[in-house]
Amino acid sequence: MRKFNYLGFILTLLFGIILFSITACQTPSTITEQNQHPLINKIWSIADQAFVSLESVQHTIQNNNIILLGETHDNIHHHQGQAQFITYLAPNKPTIAYEMLNQNQQSLIDQFEHKEYKHNQNSDKITDLFATTIQWEKSGWPEWSLYRPVFFNTIDAQLAMIATNMPLKQVREVIKKGSSSLDQHYQNLLTQYQYDDDLQAELEQEVQSAHCDMLPETMLAPMLLGQQVRDLSMTQAIQKESNNVSQVIVIAGSGHTRTDYGIPFYLAQENPALSIASIAFVEVSDDEFKPSDYISAWSQTAKQLPFDYVWFTPRAERDDPCEKMKAYMKKKRKN
Repeated sequence: MRKFNYLGFILTLLFGIILFSITACQTPSTITEQNQHPLINKIWSIADQAFVSLESVQHTIQNNNIILLGETHDNIHHHQGQAQFITYLAPNKPTIAYEMLNQNQQSLIDQFEHKEYKHNQNSDKITDLFATTIQWEKSGWPEWSLYRPVFFNTIDAQLAMIATNMPLKQVREVIKKGSSSLDQHYQNLLTQYQYDDDLQAELEQEVQSAHCDMLPETMLAPMLLGQQVRDLSMTQAIQKESNNVSQVIVIAGSGHTRTDYGIPFYLAQENPALSIASIAFVEVSDDEFKPSDYISAWSQTAKQLPFDYVWFTPRAERDDPCEKMKAYMKKKRKN
């Protein structure tokens, strides 16, 4: 199940909305409290190969240009942890960059901030008004109550927000028609950052595993392309904002925030001068008690977890996604 969760939050919005609703993120989840698990609420530093305190992490990253906070979308603990970092870093006046907001919503977000930040001091009211304004309930993301802590702390500190995600219509076109549907800039980026054959094969297999080994082989490469384009799109938005402000905090699925081939990798290539930190919130597994036990969930070949820090949390309980997948595929065959 942990393997699915990892891939699920990489692919949730991209494939769940476009093709079918099988992921845990469409169903409200509860949190399983694994109080006896030795990793719960511990933070592992990859550089130090040691557990570190939250205070030391905050102190270390407080002046970084880019701070990525990787989540599992339907886990409330992850959003509460993200909210803590936002509050701690709020005096820096960072911009908060959201995967959950599409770039075609940016003008609406700017108008909202200009009006509500200026004229309304009730953060509770503004937070829920924001959800209504952007039509969160139609977005396909988990229920608003899970994300509310992150948006509340952003709005309460009157921090600017930017939308980073490529519009869904455009992603659909990429999956359907390939890179030819993109402008020359993105085509150049895809050429520059083309996966080698081994990594392409590994990532395609992860896409297949995420969908319970039920996808046609012909869908794997297009889906992976859509995912990479989203990473590049978010990278472009974050990099552009980093030219205007001293700090950007990124709220995104942990699959996007991994340092080996996610947004941090692209940012470092595009602008080596940026100081970047990636912190992933990772759910514990009942039979894995050391940080090294979790490496294989991210890569079969890596020797380290692909982040700067990992904050271990309880899991969210979910319905079996493969049962939903089976039902979807059965219905599709009938149609």
